[in-house]
Amino acid sequence: MSRLPPAFTSLYRLALRSTSASVLHHTIARKNLCKLWRPAFDAAAQVVRELQSYQLSQMERTRRERLLNIFQLRVDATLTLLLNSANSRGIPHQVVRNLNLLRKRHVDWVQGGYYSQLSKNAWKPQLSPTAPEYSSRSLIPESHRAAVIQARRRENKQVDERCWKALGEVVRMAEGRHNMSLGRVRLKPWAMEKS
Repeated sequence: MSRLPPAFTSLYRLALRSTSASVLHHTIARKNLCKLWRPAFDAAAQVVRELQSYQLSQMERTRRERLLNIFQLRVDATLTLLLNSANSRGIPHQVVRNLNLLRKRHVDWVQGGYYSQLSKNAWKPQLSPTAPEYSSRSLIPESHRAAVIQARRRENKQVDERCWKALGEVVRMAEGRHNMSLGRVRLKPWAMEKS
């Protein structure tokens, strides 16, 4: 694998340092925001690597260069937002602070809503194979009350998903209007934690 150009790696390091300064070097907030902007830099690094290969046609090469120019313009605007956030405690600082909180809440929501169901059904080596936890349960609720509770949970989950999708649209509109990058949420595949 070829190395990335020094200009690109220094741009990434500058984004990391300005992210840290914008949240007053608060460790958890810095990590949350770095995880927000990492997918955008990974995608741009993939484009840079494709440009370094000589297997692209001229049309593909100009398309990739255009994408890279748009990325650099967006990163410049994002760095300006981070600089303003580090220098003042006004609206830019509140935007960065809220991005941090949104990312944290989104991860908590995904882990609580989806991954928690997986951990309930996980194998527990300390239990015997005939333990009641491993018995198959009926998917049909036993009573009317259980059916109502199950329907309410399903409805709440759908409302949550619609809210997060709407919030994602608002973020994308803000990015398009101000030509900047506010990050992307990328979650790792679920793995059982050791207890």
